[in-house]
Amino acid sequence: MAAETDTFDVVVVGGGPAGLVIASRLSEDPALNVLVLEAGPDLPQLPEQLMQAVLTPAANSQLHKTPVDWDLKTIPQSNLKGREISIPQGKMLGGSTGLNGLLFTASAQAVSDGWAALGNPGWDWSSFSQSLAETYTVAKAPASSASHSSSQGPLKVAYADDYKSGWPKVWAETMESLGLPGAQDTLTGQAVGGLMLPDTVDPTAGIRSYAANAYLTPEVRARANLTVRTGVEVKIVLLTKPGNSDEDAVATGVEYTDPTTDTLKTASARQQVIISAGTFGSSKLLELSGIGDAQRLGADNTIVDLPGVGENLQNHPLATVTFEVANDAPATKDGFLRAAIQQDQQVLGAAMKEYMEHRTGVFASSGVTSAAQLPLPALETAEGKEDLESLLRNSTVSPSNDSFSAAHEKFVRSILSSPSEASGYYIFGPAYASYNPDGTRGLPPLDGSEDNYITIVCLLAHPLSRGSVHIMGTGDDQKLVIDPKYLSHPLDLEVLARHVQFAEQGLATTKPLARWLKPDGKRAIGAPGAGALKDLEVVKEFIKDRAIGAHHYTGTCSMLPREMGGVVDRQLRVYGTTNLRVCDASIIPLTPRSNPQATVYGVAEHGAKIIKSSLLSG
Repeated sequence: MAAETDTFDVVVVGGGPAGLVIASRLSEDPALNVLVLEAGPDLPQLPEQLMQAVLTPAANSQLHKTPVDWDLKTIPQSNLKGREISIPQGKMLGGSTGLNGLLFTASAQAVSDGWAALGNPGWDWSSFSQSLAETYTVAKAPASSASHSSSQGPLKVAYADDYKSGWPKVWAETMESLGLPGAQDTLTGQAVGGLMLPDTVDPTAGIRSYAANAYLTPEVRARANLTVRTGVEVKIVLLTKPGNSDEDAVATGVEYTDPTTDTLKTASARQQVIISAGTFGSSKLLELSGIGDAQRLGADNTIVDLPGVGENLQNHPLATVTFEVANDAPATKDGFLRAAIQQDQQVLGAAMKEYMEHRTGVFASSGVTSAAQLPLPALETAEGKEDLESLLRNSTVSPSNDSFSAAHEKFVRSILSSPSEASGYYIFGPAYASYNPDGTRGLPPLDGSEDNYITIVCLLAHPLSRGSVHIMGTGDDQKLVIDPKYLSHPLDLEVLARHVQFAEQGLATTKPLARWLKPDGKRAIGAPGAGALKDLEVVKEFIKDRAIGAHHYTGTCSMLPREMGGVVDRQLRVYGTTNLRVCDASIIPLTPRSNPQATVYGVAEHGAKIIKSSLLSG
């Protein structure tokens, strides 16, 4: 690691996936001196128990509400009956890639092409997919698959051993019974059908593969031109205007806290400041630095009037549908989960022994192997088409002068109308899974029964509801106000309800899945009983009572034209500045239809090329 200095060519704020990708790629040029500032700790700085929880693939839930979690929450959501929803966010080197559920799923071609159509040439699928492919290597392909995508990127991804047996086979064959592909490679941009899901796991070492160990290898950390400082929180970006007030602001560096002395320090940037603090942190830092809506910040606190900062917050609302399985069904993970909750040391010890000795067993993966991207149910029928037309007629909002809202709605309507595009994302898990009303994980029944379950998690792939995140107050009273505005667009509830209903009334009644479910079996605690979701109004009430948000937040520094509410241009430059950029999940203008981890890595690789090119040409 390089010795600490005060001046660098590039200062990167945030050591999450985007920040570390950018720092790793830029520091490949020995002439560039790069600094990364991260608020959380590095892995070796953690207590042993937390360190092992980061590295052990199935232990991520042990990290929630710990020092490596920002532990955020939304304000009360009026369309979810006033509930506040918890938001785990990684506070460590590697960011949420050290905390998340491991799934590595590419978004669809239509989404990336949608970014390009919003005034971002060069971000279409044909270009973006090349950057995505540079992020990962398939270290373990499914044995039963004749082909799979691959590349030679730093991140390791691993598929399950086999998709031709057990629940993965049941799920794939159920998709095929519906006339859909059963087990596609999720990394190819395929739009509709069943999917095989890889984990971000290094199968050789048997540990989580994440930004901090994939992009900051010992060789990268040893570069003389790369400095990484952890446990430091950046307070503001330092901005100056060289001439009159009409000129663009210049980022000269950042101020950050030194935890050892509790004082402010300055890191100066000769060329660029790049903010990669995530969907919540990047917009927050811009506002703290005087970049945002002047009406919100106040004229005296505004350097660049940019109303789009903190707006366009997008996320996937989700609901789970759990089914009790037949006694002779394939094995589930319920027995182990009950043992883990009850701290059965015999069961836990045997599982950990297998993991430590062989890097196999329940601790070695997320345990989630299959999913599906599906169009609006019954869209292929005349009745389904009529239902959609009615929805589109009746689920409208008041006309707005906001040109992005119109473009966003046009995009989502095109997805909904196409039988070859997906409006619902279904994740299959061979175990009981549910969420409490506040978004934390729910416990299975602990009544002494030994029932077994499968769960289908239904996500709204393309929500039209958009919220915001803004700082409020000053000094010690300052806080971050996160308002996703879930289901504020009437079409969202209608579409999500139909997908949740299809999980019970469609998927669960289709063979071979139907063969393994008890017809009148138990459901999750707090969910309607078997068959109740046949009534769409019951489904809607269930969603309002129990739906939560995925941990898939995007959009608060959107890459859009300034007049559409954009914060950065297609080169990731913040409007009204000369050398300040944002590169992370916050720049994504249309949220991916699935878990965004892969997309964020792809955004960072794509952004690194853009930034590198600008530095060379400059």
